[in-house]
Amino acid sequence: MDTDKAAYLLDSDENFRVLRRVDVGDNHQFNKNLENERTGLLAVIDTETTGLNPLAGDRIIDLAIATCSYGLDTGRLYSVVSRYDSLEDPEMKIPPDISKLTGITDEMVSRQQIDEASVARVMDGVALVICHNASFDRMFLESRIPAFANKSFACSFSEIPWKDWGLESLKLDYLGFRHGLFHDGHRARTDVDMLLSILSQNCPSSDFSVLSTLLEYARQITYRIFAKGLPFEKKEFVKARGYRWSDGKNGSPRAWWIDTLDKTEELDFLSDHGCFSPDVKKYSAKERYRPFEG
Repeated sequence: MDTDKAAYLLDSDENFRVLRRVDVGDNHQFNKNLENERTGLLAVIDTETTGLNPLAGDRIIDLAIATCSYGLDTGRLYSVVSRYDSLEDPEMKIPPDISKLTGITDEMVSRQQIDEASVARVMDGVALVICHNASFDRMFLESRIPAFANKSFACSFSEIPWKDWGLESLKLDYLGFRHGLFHDGHRARTDVDMLLSILSQNCPSSDFSVLSTLLEYARQITYRIFAKGLPFEKKEFVKARGYRWSDGKNGSPRAWWIDTLDKTEELDFLSDHGCFSPDVKKYSAKERYRPFEG
């Protein structure tokens, strides 16, 4: 029996769930632009690194970029326009746990280097960079290629209401599984292809794409509010609301903080709990996910 027919038969039976391997070629078309919609250019990027912090000496060892056309009005993903993939020698030993996770060895990256000119060519005209953990990837991208500081970023991890859609985990492989997809390994390109495939699909019980939901959030202004002057005995209230602690490094206030779309509601909440002098910062997609700058 033809495997596609077999997969269709299994998928139509509620006792089975079929997973398809992610396959995104260099010129892959997700949807046809039948109505000649105005299009923009976005980039989906992933990095694999030696650790968690470039300021502590960690470095990129694997970079993947895919630029794609998308509908400016519908948020529909159309097709891959260009790609860039590269390993890079971090000039240090790759930690064993990173090699185990990614399959990348010291021998594979030896004398390999990211070509900044090629990255610049691929990124020319890109209006938005999408990463599945934008605060992590942006930090490493800006550290390695400063021109990324001028780009707008969106985060598919935090800016899409996955849990509202009944998804218990936000890990990329789990999200792929719930969308009927799987991929091999934990490399930058395979993660980029998985994210592209997920973004191209429709939201649950909707004709709108996952990408359109992300774009709607990315276009909004958010506020980062630091609860300066919050009475100590009120900290459990802000923790329960989702505030996180800033230790004051990189010039940021030493205070509990939260990101929100509704500044007024949050300031009213803080006032009700004795915080009358919060610090408020306004962010667009161009500023979001940068390391704290104060």
